[in-house]
Amino acid sequence: MKYGVNRVTLVGNVGEVPRVTERDGEAFVANFPLATNEFYKNKEGEEVSKTEWHRIVYMSGTFISQLM
Repeated sequence: MKYGVNRVTLVGNVGEVPRVTERDGEAFVANFPLATNEFYKNKEGEEVSKTEWHRIVYMSGTFISQLM
């Protein structure tokens, strides 16, 4: 069975201060909500905005050190 990589790029607003925890004395994990917004016009021509919340979990990497 072949495995592929799914890559998703979310652009939005961080909903709260990221919570950073340490695992196994080495790895760091950051958790935070991210809001993405979609704007469109419905059939009546009215502008509609839709906000969707995503729970982000990020493990290790240089990004974590920038959050701390």
